[in-house]
Parts: sequence; structure tokens; C-alpha cells
Amino acid sequence: MALKDLKKILEQVHEPDEYQLSVENLNHPDYWIWKLEDGKMKDLDLELREFRPEHARFDIFINGQYILEQDYIFEHSGKNLLIKFKKVNFGYNLKSSDDIKIEGDIQVG
Repeated sequence: MALKDLKKILEQVHEPDEYQLSVENLNHPDYWIWKLEDGKMKDLDLELREFRPEHARFDIFINGQYILEQDYIFEHSGKNLLIKFKKVNFGYNLKSSDDIKIEGDIQVG
């Protein structure tokens, strides 16, 4: 692999972006659903994709606290990226005033 290729890959991996999530649905019986409008995973070099599973490409934070990947489901719905927090995994209720962010290989637009 050429040095320029390695540089391109490192730029993609080390370019984390942080976005605020907004409420999609707090009344679902199993999940609190939050969304990033018009959000999607960044495209990665084909050679890198197999080494970067989706769950390792971003982190979720609620009020500054890191949330484990076992506590939510990540999916795309139309043009939106959805995070479905599993209610049974939390000892508290999420509210619309909670500060929920996603950080990583994410882009909007």
C-alpha cells in the first residue's frame, strides 16, 4: 500500500464528527428512539471496510456518559439514522431534554 493510500485511510478514520440527536419517539413500548436527520455513515475505502464494523465506527453519549453498543440498536430509516435505546437496559427514563450525541464516522447531508 502506498503512503498516499495510507494517509487517505487515516484521514477517514481519524475524522470524527459529533452530532446532536433529536427525539423521534419516546412512546414505543420497547425503545426510546432518537434520530439524526439526514444522517448516514461515512463512506470508507473498500480495503478498510472489512476491518471497521459499523458498531466500532461511532460512539453514543447520553448526558456525557458513554453508552455500550448492547444498550441500543442502530439503523437507517429513509434519510435518517436512528438510535433505538433498549428500555430494559436502563435504570432510568430518557427525556426529550437529555443531551444525546453520536460521535464518529458519521455525516449529515
